[in-house]
Amino acid sequence: MRLPIYIPVLPAQKYSCHGCGSCCRDFTVQLGEADLQKLHEQGWKERLGQEYVVKFRGHSWLKQTDDGACVFLGDNGLCKVHAEFGLEAKPLACQFFPFMLSPNVRDTHVGISFACGSVIASKGADLQSHRGDVRRMSELLPASTPVPVKLQDKLIASEAEVSMVEAALDVWMSKKNISPAMRYQGLAWLITSLLRANLANVRGEKLRQLLSTLTDAVEHELPLLDWPAPTPRAWKLLRQAVFTRIEDPKIGDLLKRGKVASVLGQLSRSRKWGAGKGISPQTAGFLSIDFARFESTVGVFANQFAGDGAPDNALAKNVAPTHPLDGASGAAMSQQQDQAAMDDLLQRWIRATILGGRAWGSGLYGLPIDQGLGLILVNLLTALWLARFHAAGAGAKSASLLDLQVAVGRVDRTSGRAVWLATAGERLRVKWLSHSDSLRLLVRALV
Repeated sequence: MRLPIYIPVLPAQKYSCHGCGSCCRDFTVQLGEADLQKLHEQGWKERLGQEYVVKFRGHSWLKQTDDGACVFLGDNGLCKVHAEFGLEAKPLACQFFPFMLSPNVRDTHVGISFACGSVIASKGADLQSHRGDVRRMSELLPASTPVPVKLQDKLIASEAEVSMVEAALDVWMSKKNISPAMRYQGLAWLITSLLRANLANVRGEKLRQLLSTLTDAVEHELPLLDWPAPTPRAWKLLRQAVFTRIEDPKIGDLLKRGKVASVLGQLSRSRKWGAGKGISPQTAGFLSIDFARFESTVGVFANQFAGDGAPDNALAKNVAPTHPLDGASGAAMSQQQDQAAMDDLLQRWIRATILGGRAWGSGLYGLPIDQGLGLILVNLLTALWLARFHAAGAGAKSASLLDLQVAVGRVDRTSGRAVWLATAGERLRVKWLSHSDSLRLLVRALV
């Protein structure tokens, strides 16, 4: 039996494909038997004059060129399969992107990947308008057994409990009249509280009361906490988390270099990222720079907001459109608008991740709710760190909207897809950062 399709209601989040082709230049696409049969019948080996499939570890994948582009990507930036035979002739993974399905016992949640430029920019139609296409594509997938969501460890969460967590975090993330500093430090405090709690005896209505108490207390609790600087170990663990989210092994490269050389290369790069000294290893989408240049950047939202109050929009409200701004005022207004858009981007990303079923369960390596939220918070930290790192590469002292867009896109590219993020080592990293109270301290240092 097919489960109902649940698409989150997010009016601020739009999407339509604009044919930019960026997803065809970066992703490694696995092919199923039906995909292989369709491509064979279309005669692409003869059309291309080369193989279009590569075998790796018992699976079939779309072949990529030396620069990482799909072999079907045309010079015009469009898919040759789509142009010749239409959308439904493409491999199923290509049709689905940027949508991602997360089935549970209640329904199938529909998430959306922020590795897509149109999603990042929120360009296009309402998400609900894609329901027909999502339903059509979902019916092409093999029927799968619904996966129950775990609350903590092996505790199975009820449908009501899952909804409670979703609602509580979404209410906080969409809260008006608070600064980004308060929003994301508060999110870190909430998630850390859940990671530290023993939820075995906090079920049903007790869980609702706990979530209500925590969300009501955030704004009062944060100013009362100690805020020491993150420890060197916390920064090291974060840089290692950055590496695991931007490492981009290509099948062609792995086959050419061999297993031993590939593993040794990854180990060397991992150590350099962990040390955070000298020149950073070459990474797709980011310049190799001296790690020290990161230290010269300021928090992502440092230039707009002071303290934990609401943003000051007085400048924008008091400027008459018929009177041009002087240079300083114009720059200040532009910066405020840019950083308001950055806050909007992060809100859309985190909310879509939680409401779209990508923060735990089948959408995130089968993780329980508390561990999944810890991983999502580390994703946020990684994006904030990468935005500043990207800005440093351009010689800037503060991150721009473009820097944050690049960072979020890169981090969300691996979330739920990169199997190494589900390892025991990654879970231990999140556990140490939460129990040492480093998650909220790192958020404060980065925003």
